[in-house]
Amino acid sequence: MYSSESNYNILVDETATGKKRDWKGKKSRSDLMAKHYEGLKNRIGAPYYSKKAQRMFECAEQLSFKRDPETGRLKLYQAYFCKVRLCPMCAWRRSLKIAYHNKLIVEEANRQYHCAWLFLTLTVRNVEGGELRQTISDMMKGFNRLMKYKRVDTAVLGYFRALEITKNHEEHT
Repeated sequence: MYSSESNYNILVDETATGKKRDWKGKKSRSDLMAKHYEGLKNRIGAPYYSKKAQRMFECAEQLSFKRDPETGRLKLYQAYFCKVRLCPMCAWRRSLKIAYHNKLIVEEANRQYHCAWLFLTLTVRNVEGGELRQTISDMMKGFNRLMKYKRVDTAVLGYFRALEITKNHEEHT
């Protein structure tokens, strides 16, 4: 039976600092990416991409929450995520998980080794899509070569490496 009153609340997800997390935006970008996968129907590997598209459309469609008895806050209890590498929703969740694990590692390294930290950002100019694979390969080779220098190798306890790719829509790079 339906009534005019709803038992549902629109939830707002905020970080500890009060910043709102954009679930709706991520979901809409996942749907857009799924449509791009759907557009590959007439190409080689069409069934493969069609399955990925379907998984992305279903990604984060239903989220179940439970109230944490200690804090009284709602926590995500159950959800289906597609885990497709290029899904914006899953990439965002993966980045949150990686950031959390890195935080734990940094805290433990500080506790055990009292080490000094170096934050290094290496960049290259944007390239066109056809050159991207070779550029990434060159970057990884260069980074690995840097880490094998004796002075670097003896000074470094460990590192975390991440790759970020951005797209310039105006210049198609």
